[in-house]
Amino acid sequence: MMDRLREIPQKILEWWNKFSSKQKTIIVSVAAGVIVAFAILITILTRPVYEILVTTESTKETSQITTILDGESINYLTSDDGLQIKVLKSQASQARLLLGANDIPAAGYDLSNVTGGGFSATESDKQKQYKLYLESLMETDLQGMANIKRATVQLNLPQNDGTLIAKQEDSSAAIWIEPDGEFTPENAANVAQFVKTALGNQDISDITIIDNEGNLLFSGDEEMSVTGTATSQMTVKQQAEALMQQEVKRVLLGTNEYDLVEVSTNLELDFSTTEKTQHDYTPADGQSQGVLSHEDIYESEAQGGQAQVPGTDSNGEDGTTYVLQDNGYSSSSVSEQNRDYLPNETITQTTIPPGLVKYGASSLSVAAIKYKVLKEEDARTQGLLDGITWEEYKLANSERQKIDTDEDLVDMVAKASGIDAANISFISYEEPMFIDRQRGNITATDIIQIVLIVVILGLLAFVILRSMRAEKAEEVEEELSVESLLQSTPESELEDIEVETKSETRKMIEKFVDENPEAAAALLRNWLNEDWS
Repeated sequence: MMDRLREIPQKILEWWNKFSSKQKTIIVSVAAGVIVAFAILITILTRPVYEILVTTESTKETSQITTILDGESINYLTSDDGLQIKVLKSQASQARLLLGANDIPAAGYDLSNVTGGGFSATESDKQKQYKLYLESLMETDLQGMANIKRATVQLNLPQNDGTLIAKQEDSSAAIWIEPDGEFTPENAANVAQFVKTALGNQDISDITIIDNEGNLLFSGDEEMSVTGTATSQMTVKQQAEALMQQEVKRVLLGTNEYDLVEVSTNLELDFSTTEKTQHDYTPADGQSQGVLSHEDIYESEAQGGQAQVPGTDSNGEDGTTYVLQDNGYSSSSVSEQNRDYLPNETITQTTIPPGLVKYGASSLSVAAIKYKVLKEEDARTQGLLDGITWEEYKLANSERQKIDTDEDLVDMVAKASGIDAANISFISYEEPMFIDRQRGNITATDIIQIVLIVVILGLLAFVILRSMRAEKAEEVEEELSVESLLQSTPESELEDIEVETKSETRKMIEKFVDENPEAAAALLRNWLNEDWS
């Protein structure tokens, strides 16, 4: 093998020497051109491609954005004036999502990135192109998320007619997605936040997200709803029951009393909205008059005559009269008091949101299983298999047994769920689990693989031994004499030897050397060895 490898350079050199100088020059030039072309092609294909992410208004804003990009290990380039940031095209979607999460609009949503329609394109055409571009770009960004397989975005952009109302009007978005795995309401809220920032909206009230099964994942109208993203009472009930089941199961498994726990709940939820307003009045500090809202006091007193209302109204039908001196004395007085107290007032307004759990009317059921593990070796040691086989023992003891439930566990479930213990059903079982003795698991496939390995190793050993024997036979090759060499040649070639016997013999020897160079070399070595010895 090594001899053949050593011959390769010599053969290559022989092949190269067959060409003329002109041909060698052409071959070298063509090879160099191909290598340079490949180098240029590889450089172009592997060169990183950057695209504009955002154009800032100040270097301070650029510094903030680069800090965010550094935190997520996103490669970027900044312009000489420090007002433009470019990122790798492969990381552009991730960078836009990152800027959207930080309420920073990306430059990708710019009319300058839309292919112009020439001088014949109207403003309406440009707005339609811009709308299509935004939809396509958002779909690409959303599909870059790990848990979104496909996405379709439909935008409704306000008509830009130059008025102030049009500029202040928000855009709306309807998003259809096909999730790739679990897509939680939190993910939907994050997508809505991203779209809001990309569109430049003030809030997410005009964004709706649904999935491929028609489920409403997010609705901007329900952003502040107490029911979250749930769109039906049944969804709220399922979410509440799932949460309670998870908590109860976690608590029971944490006791290590059971190996398998299944929990089922039937929660009664109140979806009515109740508003309650309560007014509490208390006397002012240091006062004892109680709660007083309004009081009017009128007092009239007269001496030496009748007390009347001051003025002409008391003169009666006679009209105006005059006071004549008669040496009499009379007097009158009127007292009028108005009191308005301002007592302390406490107004309590309570709003009970829908979806509250009525624990008194709810119920909970728990089914717990405790495995009783028995190994075949332990059963034999304990004498359980005396006079019976292991399979017969398993068949006779395979039924599970109901066991008593500790009251402390029921009380624990009641406190963990908030449901009264009287409305909790707890059933426990002990189920046997038999473990067979470990035996050889050699299959027919394993046997075939082992046989194939042995056969391959045997063939390799046979080839190696044959090659070693052949080399040894060449080394211990028997020395040849001149007589044996001449005897090995065909006699027909020596039949016509007459006058020129010597020249014919020389011809035969030369022919032998040409046909058997290795044997001739061995013969020469023998002669030399004999001469030296």
